[in-house]
Amino acid sequence: MRVKFRKTITVAMAVLATSAIALAGCSNSQNSPSNSATPGSSTVASETPKGPPINLTVELFDRSNAPAGAPPITDNFMTQYVQKNFGDPNNITVKFITVPRSEEVKKLNVLMASGTAPDLVFTYDKPTVQSYVQSGGIADLGAAIEKYGPQLKKVLAPTLKDGVFNGKQFTIPALRVIQSQTTSIIRKDWLDKLNLPLPTTTDEWYQTLKAFKEKDPGNTGGKVIPFTLIDMFHIKPLTNSFWDWNKITEEDLFADPDGWTLPGNKDAFKFLNKLYNEGLLDKDFPLAADFSQTFNKQVVGGLAGSASPNTNDPIYSGYYANLKKNNPEAVLATIDPFKASNGKYPKPIYSPSGVYLMVPAASKNVDSVIKYLNWMAEPKNLIALQFGQEGVSYKIGDDGIPFALTTPEANQILFNNQDYAMIMNGKYVSTDTPEKNMAANATDPQFKDFTISSIKTGARDGYTGPRVDIPIQAEIKYSQILNDKVKQMLAKIITAKSTEIDSIYDQQVKDWKDAGGEAVMKERRQAYQQSYKK
Repeated sequence: MRVKFRKTITVAMAVLATSAIALAGCSNSQNSPSNSATPGSSTVASETPKGPPINLTVELFDRSNAPAGAPPITDNFMTQYVQKNFGDPNNITVKFITVPRSEEVKKLNVLMASGTAPDLVFTYDKPTVQSYVQSGGIADLGAAIEKYGPQLKKVLAPTLKDGVFNGKQFTIPALRVIQSQTTSIIRKDWLDKLNLPLPTTTDEWYQTLKAFKEKDPGNTGGKVIPFTLIDMFHIKPLTNSFWDWNKITEEDLFADPDGWTLPGNKDAFKFLNKLYNEGLLDKDFPLAADFSQTFNKQVVGGLAGSASPNTNDPIYSGYYANLKKNNPEAVLATIDPFKASNGKYPKPIYSPSGVYLMVPAASKNVDSVIKYLNWMAEPKNLIALQFGQEGVSYKIGDDGIPFALTTPEANQILFNNQDYAMIMNGKYVSTDTPEKNMAANATDPQFKDFTISSIKTGARDGYTGPRVDIPIQAEIKYSQILNDKVKQMLAKIITAKSTEIDSIYDQQVKDWKDAGGEAVMKERRQAYQQSYKK
């Protein structure tokens, strides 16, 4: 078998160690997080430039998660910190332009096509990036990085190479602090009420879901949802465990990463169909929009029994804390019961590279964008943009790690904080101990153990796909069509009558192939073979 299951924690922390050295070595006065909230100016400019100010526009996700009474995400502590400590010293007016997270690719495409996109834009979607590269829609950032980005180059040394297309630095990939992608969780207090152990096999987990439904340990009045968060991304730990990994090569996985044609995938969906027909998963899952707050509300409302959310999402999105406020006895525990026939617990994990940062070709402010990102890479600025204002939204723990406060004042600052320090995906602190980087992502010290467990569990037997830089033309052409098609497939296959599941699965996969899936798989195989010629 050519699919490589990586020891992800080791790999990720090696990446972090490289960046930690870069951060710690840049300035003697900036090694300690305790000094990180003091105002700082750009290291590039030594004096304020003369003339009219430059107007620099920066994309910002609107996640529709603002707490009541919070200031606008475009005018708050974070944006004011940016203006005071970067904008003013460089004679630059920084303006943040919001894009709905739920439709970021569609909105960005409209802005790019109309020539009205911000100077700094980003996306997680690689086909979108390849499309912009191919059409000449984004600027070559290489020269500006060489001139204005020395600190940026140090901090993002592990990921910059992933932003090179056709030999040019068209994008700046953020650094993923945590590579774990999803982690399965369960209501442990419900298990305790039923005198059940944490499930360690798929069958034990299934029997637990049935017990949740039949005995309703959460006293939901029959509203319990034993298994929820049903979408292609979040069901991967379960579905991947049904695959026959002894028959899957790395090329197969690259050609069909969602697995529609891989051996064992139909069995996975037959199992999900069984759960649906037995009332064990969220019956309304087809109605949930991408990035909606539906799952969060199910957890906080005490309805959700088990799910596989983004790693540590219950902590950094705050819904575990809100659950505890509603029910102090509630306990979430991490689990990893989904074992494949090869004895592993396979789940996809992220590469060290995160979101792709880009500058539209029409922008006149390439240099200013790089100056901004270079300023962001300074330790004190990274800490401020990740944790806010010391004493108000975070404190320094006895271990030297910043930790977020959970006061109403802190919530007003931190609810959207992950999008301001855009060169990092995840909380990052310059420490010598890998566990401290994990602990920093707890954001709330009472959940530090849960966070570390979530990260380690989500990385167990994780795999990443091979790096292939050849643009997949069919993927660029059919990407949106296939994304929409997959959502329809999930609904039709999982909610089918049990007697019709085989035929419906086969028909849906055929329709997916006809809609562009076959063309994408064929071209991805060709690209893989070209990249990894024997």
